Amino acid sequence: MLTVLAACPGRAAHRPDGPASAEPPVRITFAATNDLHGWVQPRESVLPDGTVLRAGGLSLLSGYLAILRAQNPGGVVVVDTGDLFQGTLVANLSEGEVVIAAYNELGYDAAAIGNHEFDYGPVGPRSAAVGADDDPLGALAECARKARFPLLARNVRLGDGTPPTFLRPSIIIERHGIKIGLLGLLTPATPEVTNPVNVMRLRFGELVEEATAGAEELRAQGAELVVALVHAGGRCEELSDPHSLTSCDLRGEIFELLLKLPSGLFDAVFAGHTHAGIGHFVNAMPVVESGAFGRQFGTIELAVDPTTRRPIPAQTRIRAAIPICERTIDETGDCNAKDWRPGMTTRPSTFEGAPVVQDQQLDSLIAPYFERVDLKHRQKLSVTMPSALAREYRSESPLGNALADALRESEGADVSLLNSGGLRADLHPGELTYGTLYEVFPFDNSIATLHLTGREIVELLEALLSGTHGVPQTSGLRFVVERCPGKATITEIRLADGRPLDN
Repeated sequence: MLTVLAACPGRAAHRPDGPASAEPPVRITFAATNDLHGWVQPRESVLPDGTVLRAGGLSLLSGYLAILRAQNPGGVVVVDTGDLFQGTLVANLSEGEVVIAAYNELGYDAAAIGNHEFDYGPVGPRSAAVGADDDPLGALAECARKARFPLLARNVRLGDGTPPTFLRPSIIIERHGIKIGLLGLLTPATPEVTNPVNVMRLRFGELVEEATAGAEELRAQGAELVVALVHAGGRCEELSDPHSLTSCDLRGEIFELLLKLPSGLFDAVFAGHTHAGIGHFVNAMPVVESGAFGRQFGTIELAVDPTTRRPIPAQTRIRAAIPICERTIDETGDCNAKDWRPGMTTRPSTFEGAPVVQDQQLDSLIAPYFERVDLKHRQKLSVTMPSALAREYRSESPLGNALADALRESEGADVSLLNSGGLRADLHPGELTYGTLYEVFPFDNSIATLHLTGREIVELLEALLSGTHGVPQTSGLRFVVERCPGKATITEIRLADGRPLDN
């Protein structure tokens, strides 16, 4: 968790200066989640001493939001930056309805959409449109209809240039008399990271142009603060210094966007998509991204001068990647069971000095959704895992190896490749059920079998290993790769049995 009081250099040039007020500033608190992926429930881990750690879950998040709202009555804005859906059995079989119901109860003010919001396709069991009567946006439109908060995406339009009727580009809300514009943006790479069949009718505008125009429109409409909700992200390894970007990969989409915008164009930015942590000032704009799967959230608190109606930069407060925990490990400050060591202690979680109280009413609200899928979730697969199989996004992993091996064997192929981003959870020791395996493989992906030459395999691997995304999980190959900045190069490659790969 990062808590910082820091001066933000520079200011937005498009807003005139005015005399500062002698009155105390108006405090607006923004709380944001990103990349929930259907994880409305916590993940449970049992420590060797029998202690149960529950990480994440929306009923626990509700306890944290209640503390923020008690501290700043009428001054809290709750938002999400997309990928609400796709990842759990309960979310997918309800086509996102359980998430919408929970967000309604939590009082979200707005959510940007993410690429996985398009995954469900038409209403009903098919995940892609196959006939003329199928609406590829039907499931998403139905979720938007049920939501008591708007779904935002300024840069998503139909082929004729009009937005889908169930989406809004932006909204203006009010807190403590301050008019706040919320603008939604979505990565233009969406057709590459969802089923392209479902978005064939859509066009995704470039972020810099859409962000600039959207911010200017909101100012013209009277917004005094403008906040961007962007389903595009980046990654920073260190969150200790919000002014130092040395640990951040500036090739990340959110950094490329913010560094091209006018300085201070947005008063706050919330990012997503990359499941990573950011808690920094970028081009005089505070930006936060907080992990994924409902395990963390982030806040930006702005102190607004009541006379100039502008934030006071020195009082901007960033808190990135706040763990959502029922119990906290004292020595680590979070509830990640992987970090626990013998001798460590746990305690009930607190936030801002107050106890975190789980929302029993929210639990009761979503319980019927779990009852509908419980039998399927608990279905035994007659397989017992003797030990854990962990996944990794940026390197080879035990889980990736096992599943790539299974894919190769099932298809009788010489080589198989799996997308690391398609593996969404580790496998833990114990009896394997449909639900646990589903959480590893939640997507309706297809298997493609084709013939490639050795040279084509090398070219494919080099393309997949270049850039900032995850690496493929492979079976049937042994290879050495040089991954310097830029294009990856395969320096040695053989089949699994040691034979050279023919060109």
